[in-house]
Amino acid sequence: MSCCIVWGCQQAKKNDTGSDGAGLASLATTTYHLGDTIIIGINQSLAHVSIMFDNKEERLVNQDTHEVRIGTSGQTIGPHQLIVRGIAADQKPLADTLNIELWPTTPPLTLQYSVVKSYPHQTSSFTQGLEFHGKTLYESTGLHKESNVMQVELETGSIRKSVPLAEQYFGEGITIVNDKIYQLTWLSGVCFRYSMDFKLEKMFPYHTQGWGLTHRDTTLIMSDGTNKLYFYTPGFKLKSEVAVYDNNGPVNRLNELEYANGYVFANVWRTNRIVQIDPASGIVVGVMHMDPILPPGTSKEDDVLNGIAYQPQEKAFYITGKRWPTLYKLNVSQIAL
Repeated sequence: MSCCIVWGCQQAKKNDTGSDGAGLASLATTTYHLGDTIIIGINQSLAHVSIMFDNKEERLVNQDTHEVRIGTSGQTIGPHQLIVRGIAADQKPLADTLNIELWPTTPPLTLQYSVVKSYPHQTSSFTQGLEFHGKTLYESTGLHKESNVMQVELETGSIRKSVPLAEQYFGEGITIVNDKIYQLTWLSGVCFRYSMDFKLEKMFPYHTQGWGLTHRDTTLIMSDGTNKLYFYTPGFKLKSEVAVYDNNGPVNRLNELEYANGYVFANVWRTNRIVQIDPASGIVVGVMHMDPILPPGTSKEDDVLNGIAYQPQEKAFYITGKRWPTLYKLNVSQIAL
């Protein structure tokens, strides 16, 4: 993504109280880990109380005059809504709406890796996407007037083919599906689709920022700098989305993406981490700390880690960053499953 914006800060959450039941229920906190018991304070005398968890009535673990408790085992991570309904002593129905967020309990596994080989990388390349198609490496670069999609010679780092974007576009992630190259743009809301000989075939609109792009089978998977992954058809119709969390909460600033072995691997912008995400649940199950391979003098502001490609025939990851002089081939010896 860009070198000059911070995006995706988690918005503060607040209770949404129904107009007919102001102050009926309250929470000590709005964030919980899966398996926690949620204690809901009841602020009025009620003859009966019930809890709807995302429109499904929840069994009460415990209830007394001042509070009710519900469990969270079996729920999904992310934001949820609780609707508290009660009957007052005068038979008047009351209701209140509370918003909560569930986080995973287990911390991610630290993934172990070793550098198998190093290759030269163009220091002029502000890397935004990295992708293998067979044994051929492709790369996209960013910045206005400098954005390209390229075919790269792995051994030398030289550019075999390249097509520039018009100067108003800031190039972002790429992926290749059904022999078509897809390239995002940052703020323009446009995805370009090219043939394998780099002829522009189509432009698709989308309604968020464009950061990282990968695919699972024929489903495109996109990040926008928040903690969300978006799943699109090859015709760029939104199918679904998932929010990404680890045990410490939302994992924001998801950037360049790669799909491998059933998981999405994502750079976390302006960190030296790559996270392994279960795309079904959004839970971060593994993390790679890339500090040991950072080239000397790497800028932590601009020339950051950004570029993941998986070569399935070699079972190897290839890692680089913006304007890095080196592309690293990694053997990841421990993958969280």
